[in-house]
Amino acid sequence: MKKSKFLLIVMVFFAMFSCSTDTIETVEESSVLEDQSELVLKEIINLGFSEKDILDMGSYFLVGDDIMFSKTGRPQRTDDNMTPKQRRTTYLVDHNTIGVRIDPSLPSNWKTATRDAMNHWNANSGSSIFLYETDYYWPYNGGFLFNPEIEVMSDSSDPLPSSTIAAAEFPTSDGMPGYRVRINLDFNPCTLTNNLRFYNMIHELGHCLTFAHTNTSFGTHIAGTPTSDSNSVMNGGTACTLSSGLSTGDRTAVDTLYPLGITAPTNVQAYHDGDEELTMTWNAVPGAMSYKIYNNIKETGKTGWYHYRTRTSNSYSRELKRKFRSGYKMMVTAVDANGNESKMTEANYNW
Repeated sequence: MKKSKFLLIVMVFFAMFSCSTDTIETVEESSVLEDQSELVLKEIINLGFSEKDILDMGSYFLVGDDIMFSKTGRPQRTDDNMTPKQRRTTYLVDHNTIGVRIDPSLPSNWKTATRDAMNHWNANSGSSIFLYETDYYWPYNGGFLFNPEIEVMSDSSDPLPSSTIAAAEFPTSDGMPGYRVRINLDFNPCTLTNNLRFYNMIHELGHCLTFAHTNTSFGTHIAGTPTSDSNSVMNGGTACTLSSGLSTGDRTAVDTLYPLGITAPTNVQAYHDGDEELTMTWNAVPGAMSYKIYNNIKETGKTGWYHYRTRTSNSYSRELKRKFRSGYKMMVTAVDANGNESKMTEANYNW
């Protein structure tokens, strides 16, 4: 696909309600679950996409090579008074600490690429976005029932065209990120290297966070970003093109939409009394009303983290027999009065 230089844009996905600037249309829950093919197709076209670029894949429409629209949902209508250049939807992810499940059946090279891409997003110091690996889990003895917010999986259940390396969904009207990234393990237009897998996962996770293709005319120009950016990781049609990751313009866009709300805890230290008690301490964060404790879930044989406890002080203790402490890990975040959560900081283990 030929690259054209347009605006860095933000797009967000569909879902349970359809609305415009002045009118909100309420939809019966039962009707949302029905096939809405004609309505979804019409509204995708109204959003500014050409009908020739929309592929009917059975249970979903594929647009722009890697953007998925479910036929059981409704994309949000744009303001009819907007020009194509200004057209945008309104949904962003309403929180910044986001759990990602990586399907265990994926090949190891795609698992590594996904984890590296998550770390790349997390390393952007001007943004509050933090992606962490988790899994379905119901902790014992209190804790929190946890469901991952983004699932990274193969396209086996909904196959993609052989020329599409992966496809993602977009944030929904309830402020949740795009739920799925589907990877095409049969992609064949070029030989995939680990660097290409890494780049493509940065790109797809960007869709889940609300970013559409930089080099298209759909969406709204984000203030402070360039009017064209050939280095953007969010350019479309670049699955076989190496990238160094988020460009300066990309970082400005992310920082603008998801600015830092509260700083992360520092000097996080974990101690064990040598018998049965583990204690974690950290420096108090200005403006923090509470702290969330995350533990790894190694005792279940799964991979990742889950939110285990919330504390108002800058310390946390729990029973942990010495024989179980090997491989046990903890992280902590700060939460302000507005519910903004900081990035995670892992403990330094003193044992």
